Amino acid sequence: MFKLLWSFILIVSLSFVPAQGGETTVDLNENTLIYHGKLSPSANQKLLSILKNGKSKVEWLSITSEGGEINHGMDLGDIVHDYDLKLEVNEYCLSSCANYVFSAANHHRISNHAVIGFHGGTTGMKKEITSFIDALPEEERELTKQNLEKYMKSAVIRERNFFEKIGVDQRITTLGQSSEYKEFAEKEDFIGWYYSLEGLATLGVSNIDVVNPPWSYQHLSEKTKFFKVRVGGI
Repeated sequence: MFKLLWSFILIVSLSFVPAQGGETTVDLNENTLIYHGKLSPSANQKLLSILKNGKSKVEWLSITSEGGEINHGMDLGDIVHDYDLKLEVNEYCLSSCANYVFSAANHHRISNHAVIGFHGGTTGMKKEITSFIDALPEEERELTKQNLEKYMKSAVIRERNFFEKIGVDQRITTLGQSSEYKEFAEKEDFIGWYYSLEGLATLGVSNIDVVNPPWSYQHLSEKTKFFKVRVGGI
């Protein structure tokens, strides 16, 4: 049962994003922590241990991640916020990485082609939960439903408190799920959405510097695309 529950969580947080081979790595290069791979408890703990060690002043977190389980994202987001780490994205920061890690930083530096891709949060998962449960053998549905409801109740509360803490509009995780963008949701090659830099600022994610501007969105691949969501007409 736990295996099924965990499978669903990973489906929601990681589906259709570019997989990275091997374990997640966390390395320190002068004043920058380099985090590469899926968000994970072990990687988050290693990063936190380096910060607590205090042998060198860490100012930046440079991350390339397809995301991960939502609590792992909020764990890392809490660290970024609490240690006031500046965030760098040269390639991509997707799903839980975008929701909770990118949003938690007070200052950002991105390449002119970096993709900050959103994929949904705790408050927009009802459809996925229903589909997942309906696909299970009938005898497993009720217990799985109870476990998922318990998991989601806790996650929803934590996410609401998280966004209140960092001062970012929680709708950043769900605006792309509006019926306005239904045509994209029905296309397999579109896996989520992105915002303009102005749109991100409107939602509370500001101070984004672009290396060799201007920034422009580029698809990660022909099967890994994000559509633009407007915020207040931007």
